[in-house]
Amino acid sequence: MKVSAFYRNKAVLTLIAGGLVLMLLVCPVLCARETKGADDFYPQERDPYAGNWTGRWSDDEDVDPDISAQVTATGRNKYTLRLASRLFMRCPVLAVMESRVKNGVLEFSDANYRVKIENGVLTGGRSSGSSTFSMKPFIYENPGLGTPPPEGADVLFDGAGFDAFTGSEGWQIVGDAMMVMPGTEDLVSKNKYLDAQLHVEFRTPLQPTEKGQSRGNSGVFLQDTYEVQVLDSFGLEGTYDECGALYKLSAPHVNACLPPGEWQSYDIRYTAARFSDDGTLLANPRITVYHNGILIHNYQELGWITGWKEKDRLQPPPREAGSVKLQSHRNHYVQFRNVWIKAL
Repeated sequence: MKVSAFYRNKAVLTLIAGGLVLMLLVCPVLCARETKGADDFYPQERDPYAGNWTGRWSDDEDVDPDISAQVTATGRNKYTLRLASRLFMRCPVLAVMESRVKNGVLEFSDANYRVKIENGVLTGGRSSGSSTFSMKPFIYENPGLGTPPPEGADVLFDGAGFDAFTGSEGWQIVGDAMMVMPGTEDLVSKNKYLDAQLHVEFRTPLQPTEKGQSRGNSGVFLQDTYEVQVLDSFGLEGTYDECGALYKLSAPHVNACLPPGEWQSYDIRYTAARFSDDGTLLANPRITVYHNGILIHNYQELGWITGWKEKDRLQPPPREAGSVKLQSHRNHYVQFRNVWIKAL
């Protein structure tokens, strides 16, 4: 059966109109994603629930009287709580619980523990009521922040510009920091190094609805090759692909990651591979890393490359001097500041 030109044209116009309406509805969301900046990921006001908490059990607990909690925002008023004796010590985890804020109060419970956060105080105890505890917010004083470059160091970034790097197009300077933006390339230092001492300060954005490798992902590379992972791993175990890890080679000794938005530091001492005159490998590279002043890798041998794929990890170590690289990993808005390196 033939359809008249009038009805065909009317159908086409209807489809076009519908498409325009859809674009008007969707565009604000897409545009908002494209134009997000520092204020969207680094809120000025502290979350009253998230972060580190420390305190003590009631007087009847004399074996491990300390108690701590790490509370992570997961979006839409939801939070995850990780309960352990102490922070930054790989203590056995007592409980991991999830809950949602209701009427300004955040309460968690399971078969063994109950926790409540209200008016800036965390209280709780065993579900049986046999023991109780209370905690207050704990702000870690990072001894690594603000470390000045020693004599003879190359200042790679001090807030003034990107003269020491290639690949800076699209990166933003925010105050004394620089920020990864969508669509940018890795920053690669113009100078190249072998043995070196490196200092980097960074902070990860607040992305509560993201998970795993999608929360503030970046990395610090030495000799173009070996990555110390940057990631929002606050409140997690600290595996071989999380913050502080030598990516897919060695997990940090302890997860020293701070909450998103807090400035953190890496202090790294790197020893490049050693070769004989004929090119024979004599010794693999080694690395020592302090994360926020806490030793997380102690002269760790780098027995393979810190690559994503196996074929990359099995490559031999580099012989030539290489650049420091700050990774642009998709659109994760990580910030860096006070970056310097000294050849050893």
